[in-house]
Amino acid sequence: MIAHVHVDAPVITIDRPFDYEVPEQFEALIEPGMRVSVPFGSRRLLGIVVGTSDGTRDGLKPLEALLDEESSLTDELLALSIHVKETTLCFRSSALLAMLPAALKVSYDKEIKEGHVPDGVRLGTHLSEYPKEVQSVILGLAKKGELILAPVLKEKKTVKTDVVVELLDATVVPKRAKKQLEAVDLLKETPRMYWSALRQIGLTRPQLQKLADLGAVRLTEVELNRDPYATIEQVEESVQLNDSQASAVLAIQEAEAGETLLVHGVTGSGKTEVYLESIGQVIDEGKQAILLVPEISLTPMMVKRFKRRFGDRVAVLHSALSKGEKYDEWRKIKRNEVDVVVGARSAIFAPLDRLGLIILDEEHETTYKQEENPRYHARDVAIWRARYHGCPVVLGSATPSLESYARAQKGVYRYLHLKERYGGEMPPVHIIDMRRELAKGNTTMFSEELFQGILDRIEKKEQCVILLNRRGFTTFVMCRDCGEGMTCPHCAVNLTYHQYGDRLKCHYCGYEVGMPSTCPSCNSKKIKQFGSGTQKIETELLNRIPEARIIRMDQDTTSRKGSHEQLLRRFEEGEADILLGTQMIAKGLDFPNVTLVGVLAADATLGMPDFRATERTFQLVTQVAGRAGRGKLPGEAFVQTYNPDHYVIETASEHDYETFFAKEMGLRQVGNHPPYWFLTLVTFSAKNPLVAKAEAELFASDFLQAHVENSRLNGPMPAPLSKLKNAYRYQVFIKTKQPDTLYAELARLQQARAKAISKKEYQMSIDVNPYVFM
Repeated sequence: MIAHVHVDAPVITIDRPFDYEVPEQFEALIEPGMRVSVPFGSRRLLGIVVGTSDGTRDGLKPLEALLDEESSLTDELLALSIHVKETTLCFRSSALLAMLPAALKVSYDKEIKEGHVPDGVRLGTHLSEYPKEVQSVILGLAKKGELILAPVLKEKKTVKTDVVVELLDATVVPKRAKKQLEAVDLLKETPRMYWSALRQIGLTRPQLQKLADLGAVRLTEVELNRDPYATIEQVEESVQLNDSQASAVLAIQEAEAGETLLVHGVTGSGKTEVYLESIGQVIDEGKQAILLVPEISLTPMMVKRFKRRFGDRVAVLHSALSKGEKYDEWRKIKRNEVDVVVGARSAIFAPLDRLGLIILDEEHETTYKQEENPRYHARDVAIWRARYHGCPVVLGSATPSLESYARAQKGVYRYLHLKERYGGEMPPVHIIDMRRELAKGNTTMFSEELFQGILDRIEKKEQCVILLNRRGFTTFVMCRDCGEGMTCPHCAVNLTYHQYGDRLKCHYCGYEVGMPSTCPSCNSKKIKQFGSGTQKIETELLNRIPEARIIRMDQDTTSRKGSHEQLLRRFEEGEADILLGTQMIAKGLDFPNVTLVGVLAADATLGMPDFRATERTFQLVTQVAGRAGRGKLPGEAFVQTYNPDHYVIETASEHDYETFFAKEMGLRQVGNHPPYWFLTLVTFSAKNPLVAKAEAELFASDFLQAHVENSRLNGPMPAPLSKLKNAYRYQVFIKTKQPDTLYAELARLQQARAKAISKKEYQMSIDVNPYVFM
């Protein structure tokens, strides 16, 4: 038997299946979708079996090991990997590995097999066990032939286990064994206990084994499931849907196989209840559902509602879980122990085989697009899977993406509109012209109207949400004598000052350095911080309102496991007056005591070099304004801007999506932007800027000579972020009306450059329908 295997080697010249002989002992076990260990040149690599065939062939290497007892990837996901490869122009191995949980991926190492080892090094150990300087010595000896190193593949998956201790006969325990007698006394009260509980009284493992040897207890090792949401209990809820919600649920229930529906509901219109009811109907039919949410910060509240409704038949997949927790949740899905999967982008690959419904909440969010290979969009994967299973896809948002809304207007998607808001009308939005505040001598980040509103809410024991979409203390540091700015030595960006630790950090590559007391260029002491981030706003608020209790949510305060949920729970329980944060607080949060929302620097994102900048600003302002007045108390929002007459600010303040859509679509049509044209971004990066530029120019020339119909090329040009992680970057933009023809030509051009790319002379990345242009 021959196995056709894709190996874990993202190199364009070997992006194809390789044939391996299947040893006789594996023939009855091997299946497509299994992970295997295979020899590849001088290495040992992880492989995914994509097919098998009978017979054999001379010269084939045998598989070394099967790493799974059953397939990790279903036939559907294997087919989906081909679709992802063709539509994102990634390697198929990258698509396959993206579908696996992190615990099923592997790390590579070398075992020290034979030879004369230096002091402190032992045979049979792995290279990674030693410090880097020792590793260099070992590698040097191996190069001289004095040591033999063998490649090894190390699995990351771990299964959490415990030992069940059952009492059999208490009389056989010697009276002098006090700790064992204490354990037996506990077992008399509870005849079955976990070893982890008995360990709390100081009982050691040898002492426990002695009890088993005496026949006092029976020991049984069991596997435990790591469930971070085990404390959430299922609750019977009776919710009365309004007419528009009931109509939406009926439309979803009666949707045709593979149909896509857009649920456009104003903030607070009860979209989640539509999701819950629709999924409940799917489960009653014996099918399963996936609900995707765009942000980790949204997950705790959504998970709580779904766990309360559907109990332990809900699995959760998102990056805030530990590797072990995600692995256990994935195995529950694989074993068909769940009906609903709730998670972020990668949960779209959940290995469900009875899919009856897929929902993308906040479908407009850019986090649904993966920015590294494979650069898939969860919406596109969802539509493919829905067609495969013959089930509907629901896209839900208060501010749909222009592409989705345009497709709904054309009839490509079915349009469902939820106009009614629970608790009354949308909150009034006050536009604050910060130019007038500056003219009055107010140089703070808070207008007088917003500041007084915050004081009023604190006095009334009500809560506020303040949004500033910039983390850190200040946005950049500059010398006022010579004008030199503090920039990252590896990227063409300013360093951001963070008050905690008095550090300057690059938010792209992670470089950081202490805040200098003098200018590195001219030694002047007139080095000053400019701009404001969330840390600075927090400091300013505490200085002006010392009694204010503030919770700050940004990437700096939510990096630890469980921090999102902990901070939101504290705010929900009234432990803070103000929730201050970046865009992660702008959507999906439902706190009935929030009566004021403030948006600082609402127009800060309008000047970004991105045709979607206006759309994102509209979405952000509209979404965050909708956090106010969601309970019985009335709410209001304050939007601070230096550009109050901009159509984005005006339409967002009036919650007028239709007017914004009409205006923006007119501009998109003039600019030949999506959704009128499909866009592809090709980026070339190299350590030498001349190499990056030359390769971009050569590619552009080759593409123009190919004469792809209904396509236009812009560039090459330096990327807005012209240097990233010590690599210089050039870009080429391609617009097309016929994406399938374009993708085939791009794949050909990519393959033509395979040799140079594989030698790492430069890197070429292709992003189909990009969302980031930096």
